[in-house]
Amino acid sequence: MSPKKLLKKLLNVNCIKIINASFEVTSQSLYIHIKATKGKQKRCPICGRKCTGYDATTKCRKWRHLDFGSCAVFIVADVHRVECPEHGVHTEMVPWANHHSSYTKEFEQQVTYLALRLNKKEVSKLMRISWNTVGPVLSRTKNIYEPDSSVRFKNLTRIGIDETSYKKGHKYVTVVTDHDTNQVVWVGEGTGKVVLEKFFKLLTAEQRNRITLVSADGARWIKSCIDEYCPNAERCIDGFHVVSWAIDAMDTLRKEIWHNSLKCDRSQSKRGRGRPKKGEKVVKKAPSIKSTKYPLGKNPENLTPYQKNKLDEIKHLYPILFRGYQLKEGLRFVFQCGKENVDHELNKWLAWACRCRIPVFVELSKKIRRHKEAIIATVHHGLSNARIESMNNKIKVMIRKAYGFRNIQNLIDMIMIVCSDLYKKIELPYEIRQSMFIQFD
Repeated sequence: MSPKKLLKKLLNVNCIKIINASFEVTSQSLYIHIKATKGKQKRCPICGRKCTGYDATTKCRKWRHLDFGSCAVFIVADVHRVECPEHGVHTEMVPWANHHSSYTKEFEQQVTYLALRLNKKEVSKLMRISWNTVGPVLSRTKNIYEPDSSVRFKNLTRIGIDETSYKKGHKYVTVVTDHDTNQVVWVGEGTGKVVLEKFFKLLTAEQRNRITLVSADGARWIKSCIDEYCPNAERCIDGFHVVSWAIDAMDTLRKEIWHNSLKCDRSQSKRGRGRPKKGEKVVKKAPSIKSTKYPLGKNPENLTPYQKNKLDEIKHLYPILFRGYQLKEGLRFVFQCGKENVDHELNKWLAWACRCRIPVFVELSKKIRRHKEAIIATVHHGLSNARIESMNNKIKVMIRKAYGFRNIQNLIDMIMIVCSDLYKKIELPYEIRQSMFIQFD
């Protein structure tokens, strides 16, 4: 096999002709000079149409290719500028690289594969590129595999909406997930009604009318968007969020009781030195409420013996706090009682909470009454935000692994890849090659 044929096999690029190759000793780099075949020359890089040349001169450009061992490889070629009737003046399309890229397709494929599994620093070190190059490469690869993200909007019937922070300083992204496919269908920078409206405006009227269930937390801006854009949709509020409201109310009550007990203990007169007198009892109540946050918040079936003893102690010393614990457990039971009894059990809990004479739970009952229909719909349809919360956890792990993102669009593209079937489609270059047989004469 001739050296030129060998180089062409190693590059794994069709429709090219090898002109020559040169090796630079100082930088340990191999430069392969090539040109595209006649049928692939002077084509628009956007639509692929055969175009007329814009000017007679050419420009010498180089593209980084996958290394040959420890040797860096560059493809060098002269390219024309072409004038497309539809897209205007651009540098002509080349078979070995994507538009607006200084790297070959196989190089970008490998960078993307590694970026989905390693942090940017390790990828840049392994591939010998700048760390801030990794994000744009990943975005280009995503756009090649999925040029139009609106294909994910087809057959949407049950969606989940949530927001997750990606940076300190209250920086959020809003994530919309399809419950049926368990894939992210849209990601928007920021949070609030204005951001979520961008998603619904991308849908057609028919697609919006097809949505029947929307799971989310109790944010009012989500309810407002659903009422405005999805007339046929029922809103479901996740049971985890509702019970967490009760846990927060109970924790507020616990802190209030602890502060009151501490004041009471401090107001007691200090006893003198020496042994206590016969029959003298000094009881301090504040220490007994310490270490009760987790016993009060955990489910009864998960309590340890020590935590059960703590609950018994609270029952005798702080009956109001124990009543708050019972209210929390009663609300949790509402989501377990089944769709036949949920209406009755929720009404019973609301009646109990509004007359319990605990201010934080009275306020909580008013809040839950506003979301009554959404809670009942959640139990009826068995829909929760568990998938969305797991997706948020995956996003946070991804951000932590990448050590953050400077460009929000790179983050959005990475979420769209990792939290969808695209993740499985992006393979290493050698896996994409159908066959490669090299014979040495």
